[in-house]
Amino acid sequence: MTIGKMKKHKEMLLIPVLRPHLPKTYWMTKSRTLRMLKTYSSVFIKPNHGSGGNGIIRVKRLGKRYEVRSGSSLKIAKRSSILKAIRSYRKSKHRYLVQKGLRLGKYHGKIFDIRVYLQMPKHKWMISGMVARVAAPHKFVTNYQKGGHAKPLRRVLKSLFHHNQSKVDACYRKIKKLSIVIAKTVNKRHSIHELGVDIAIDKKGHIWIIEANSRPGHMLFTQLSDHTMIRTIMKNKRSIGI
Repeated sequence: MTIGKMKKHKEMLLIPVLRPHLPKTYWMTKSRTLRMLKTYSSVFIKPNHGSGGNGIIRVKRLGKRYEVRSGSSLKIAKRSSILKAIRSYRKSKHRYLVQKGLRLGKYHGKIFDIRVYLQMPKHKWMISGMVARVAAPHKFVTNYQKGGHAKPLRRVLKSLFHHNQSKVDACYRKIKKLSIVIAKTVNKRHSIHELGVDIAIDKKGHIWIIEANSRPGHMLFTQLSDHTMIRTIMKNKRSIGI
């Protein structure tokens, strides 16, 4: 059984070093959704149990109207009918979260985030891979299953920080540090040996923790020309017995 997104979010909120990096996230209710839309220019509505970017709804403010997107489907709605538009994309059996939308950094005009692949083959967490996930054109999620593709993380960070190497190095170190803390935090309450941490960087360079996946996919790493990371991941999987 996968661990729900809200459960992991609440566990991470208890850790002071992680708190500034967690976007506002709540159980979805009608009143909470309307308040979030009043406060932020965009919000994401996600199934509590979901993976691969499936079922995610983005609501973006366009003046007095809203753009509601799920996958390749799009609706424009007034505030009075926004909940109806959202409901048309929801699956009734799922419980949903509403999360503050982020103005993500871009690489060659496309949004990106970062997947950190952590494993514990023995008694200590290690980072087996770190990669940037660049969204397919016109997509608002970066997942491999939705056409996202891998790029070397340092190359993407160099572009984001305009080749400022000290900023690139500081960001890289911070992501690694936060990811290890996240793995230790989740592992305290759940017996896991692998974790995929999704990190975003906004246009101002702030690091955000999108979510932690207890059953991470590894196919993204096969797209890199350097196969060191995928070899490490597969070696550790054999050691863990997965």
